Amino acid sequence: MDKRDRRRVTFFRWARRAVGEYLYPARCICCREKRPEGGSAADYAMLADPDSRLRGVFCAECLRDFERSCGAVCKRCRRPAYECECAPDGLRASGVRRAYACFTYERGRRESASSSLIFSLKNGKNRDAVNYAAHLLRRRIRLSGVFGGDLAGAVLTYAPRGRKNSRLYGDHMMRVAELAAELVGCEFEDVFENASPGEQKKRGLYEREHDARSSIYIRPGADVSGRRLLIVDDVITSGATLGACVDLARDAGAREIAVFALAKTAR
Repeated sequence: MDKRDRRRVTFFRWARRAVGEYLYPARCICCREKRPEGGSAADYAMLADPDSRLRGVFCAECLRDFERSCGAVCKRCRRPAYECECAPDGLRASGVRRAYACFTYERGRRESASSSLIFSLKNGKNRDAVNYAAHLLRRRIRLSGVFGGDLAGAVLTYAPRGRKNSRLYGDHMMRVAELAAELVGCEFEDVFENASPGEQKKRGLYEREHDARSSIYIRPGADVSGRRLLIVDDVITSGATLGACVDLARDAGAREIAVFALAKTAR
């Protein structure tokens, strides 16, 4: 393809994107009425990063609600959600003392901005939400200072979705983890598999832990021996799923393990 052909392809891609935006304008993923604010990462105060361009997913009003979820104070450590390092019991049982998240997820407020972001990811239809979530994780990983801030050679992976929902909707955290690994500058590897056919949200703490321990396993061919591992998830509730992943990785010889999530469920 010569220079003229490349310019022609670039023009048609730009034109198609512009026409699509005109016919189907982007809407706030929360209220579905207003257009998202701006096109910069500076739209979200906790994510301010002049080096990156990030398309917004919230309108101004819903963005304020989302920032409230990010600043919600943890009742245990009295720090805002984006600084909290408290690990739930399911993770502490696996020897994990610190669990990092970006905002608080309130299950009783389905109309909240934080819930809308999680639902948009789970439905697997909003690429802007995936991009937004990956940037949130990127910032949280860098601010955490895990592994002494040296992520060279580290592997970023994710806690997999159950087999049934993964077939229906795809695995949203795989897409988020792949992009987050690229943004952070470490390797991505698909380490775990989840054979569970059901929904965790309908189960109690004991059922969650039993299901996670019996259905999650390391993929054939995945090698984490002697490596530093970053495991990410969408929401930490009991910590059972991530705890099972941590135990499997430790048994497989992982040298160091750090746990991250987009959100922690409000207690």
